This record gives sequence, C-alpha cells and structure tokens, in this order.
Amino acid sequence: MSYRVLIVDDHPLFRKGVRDTLALEPGFQVVGEAADGQAALEMIMRLAPHLVLMDVHLPVRNGLDVIRQARAHRFEGAILVLTAYDSEEQMRYAVRIGANGYCSKDTPPEQLLQNIRHVLSGRYVLGSRVLTAPEVRQIIGEAEAEEDLSLSPREREILQYVALGYSNKAIAERLGISQQTVKNHMTAILRKLNLSDRTQAAILAVRRGWVRLPEEPISPEEKS
Repeated sequence: MSYRVLIVDDHPLFRKGVRDTLALEPGFQVVGEAADGQAALEMIMRLAPHLVLMDVHLPVRNGLDVIRQARAHRFEGAILVLTAYDSEEQMRYAVRIGANGYCSKDTPPEQLLQNIRHVLSGRYVLGSRVLTAPEVRQIIGEAEAEEDLSLSPREREILQYVALGYSNKAIAERLGISQQTVKNHMTAILRKLNLSDRTQAAILAVRRGWVRLPEEPISPEEKS
C-alpha cells in the first residue's frame, strides 16, 4: 500500500528534510505541502491524505486549530505533530483534539519513520512513548477529557491578540468591533477556560500553542 502524505510547515527547508526522510522508505507518496494553516485545512479536505505531518506555529491559522477543524469535518487520517515547542501540556492537548502523535522536529529520520509507522497502525506517539488508545485516555485523564474549551473562531482571534499584549482598545480597532464587544468575548473566554484574568488566559494560549509569537517585536504604540 502507498500512503498519501501531506506535509505542513512554514519553513521550506524543513519540508524538504521531511520529504527526503520519506524518500528513504518505500510506500509513501507526498501529495501536497502547505506553508500556512488555512491552506493546510483546505488541502486536508481536498486530498484526504492518509497522514498529515503538522507543525503547530503556522501563519494564518494555528496548527492546533487545523487539527480541531479537520476532525470536526470528519477527517479520519492520522495526524502527527512535529514541533520545536516541547510542552507536555500542549502535547496532551494536541492528542485530546485529534492528533495521533506529537514529537520533536529534532527526531532522527529513522525514529521519525518509526513514529509514522506507529500512528498509521493505530498507536499513539507522545515524545518517546508509544501508547495504545486506552493508555492515552488514561494519561489525558477523565477530568481533562471532559473539559470544555470550545472557543469560537472570534474568541480565539481575540485571545491571540491578548496573548500578544494588545489592549482591548487596540483589539477593537484591529477587528472593527467595539471595546464592549471585546470585553464580552473576554468574559466568555475566561468562563470557558475557567480562569480569573486575561494574564492567565494569555499564558495558557502560549503554552498550548494557540498563539504564534512574532519574529519581530510589536511596538508598544501598536498594542495600546
């Protein structure tokens, strides 16, 4: 069997490295590459690959949001997250929302191929651990599995600005909405995340990879 693979990462050299790794093993066909989250979601729906190799921090649409949306649209292929962001919390969250594995971009080519074989066979890869579905459910925990973190697209957009340090006024101006609307969304965000203030929400957003941190610092004037 030949497995169709979609590679999602905004760095061309990394995508090439993954392609070269897949070329070492027969039975893989790279059917597409995406450099941003929106393009990735569209290609997932159109190409229906057997496997998606997914970065987290992507332009336009976050990789974790792509996973959520793909699963919401009943995408049944395997998703293996490849990221430079090593976080146990983000790893658990990624698996919760539909990823089959989560490993470092520094993973050696031979190990990456082994991880790919694991997720394609129905197992889960969490760093160096290979687990069955029941074992994954136990690690995630029933309380966390039942937690409702279903933020709307607008709420996620506002939370991204909050995590980047924007004031309510600046968020309202950038999105073309009123400051009161921003405040209403923040109230809903804090309720859904069971948090007490925007600083906690911002920290959570960064930890879980919901926010793509800019390569260049944002000026204080822009955020005020």
